[in-house]
Amino acid sequence: CHDTSHIQSPHATDMSAFTLSSTFNVARTAGLSKSRAAKTTRRAAVATKAAVKVGDAAPDFTLMGAGFETTSLSSLKGQKVVLAFFPAAFSGDADGGCQCQLASLQSIDKEDGISVLGITRDTPFVMGPWSEFAGIKCLSDVSNNTQEAYVGTIDFGKFLDDLDVSTNMAGYVSSKRGCVVLDEDQKVIYTWAGMPDQLPDVTEIQAALGIGKVNFE
Repeated sequence: CHDTSHIQSPHATDMSAFTLSSTFNVARTAGLSKSRAAKTTRRAAVATKAAVKVGDAAPDFTLMGAGFETTSLSSLKGQKVVLAFFPAAFSGDADGGCQCQLASLQSIDKEDGISVLGITRDTPFVMGPWSEFAGIKCLSDVSNNTQEAYVGTIDFGKFLDDLDVSTNMAGYVSSKRGCVVLDEDQKVIYTWAGMPDQLPDVTEIQAALGIGKVNFE
């Protein structure tokens, strides 16, 4: 088996189609059919200010979740933690987007007993119903500070406007899609960040955790 303690993934799983939310009634092929526009959007919308690297000490945070109850990262020291960053609650579906991203991590949380926390810009009012729907405990980062520190942010509104999904949403900044895995000492052992039309590779996350398939030869 490979030593997976210093994994920093350059790879991503591109979704076969861009999916935002059924509330927008967006056809699943809406964005990716405009490959030129999508490439332009990627360049223009990224607003990353910072991002952690493998080997870094994880920045502590205290964020609100359902019922405005707070969770601090420091309270989870002594156990491995998966942080899943995503642009918007109640978006995507079973085949792509934020719903798919969190669903793919449920077995790590529920079966392997490793804490998985979802983090997004949406308000604490949304965290209760969204956490129940997604099957993952989710936290609100309205300031974007935690998202910027871990995976960086994106002008999500411009990303959607440029794909003709939304109108006049430019300036709405939220998290890039991302995943960060921490060891028991809260050191970063895996990190991945991508665009809203990408998904992290769950097998890489499992390998970083020492579960699932860890030998890729």
